[in-house]
Amino acid sequence: MFIKAIKRNYDKINQDQSIADEDKIDALLMKLGGEYLVSREDRVYIFEKDGLSAKFDAKHARAYHFKEYICKDMNKLFHGF
Repeated sequence: MFIKAIKRNYDKINQDQSIADEDKIDALLMKLGGEYLVSREDRVYIFEKDGLSAKFDAKHARAYHFKEYICKDMNKLFHGF
């Protein structure tokens, strides 16, 4: 996944006032990796593609307004996707 696509989706979600601030990380995860999602129990998201799996605990995620950190986290998470 390309960092430009992550930033573009981040900005769209950030501007969407219908999404509560505490739900924005979850919305970004679903936007970027919804097609790879295999589990999201208790806000712990597990994604899988071609034998690769990635796990992200949204309960302990950084604050959504730290854009560069969030984009780097998402890039690392979906690197092989």
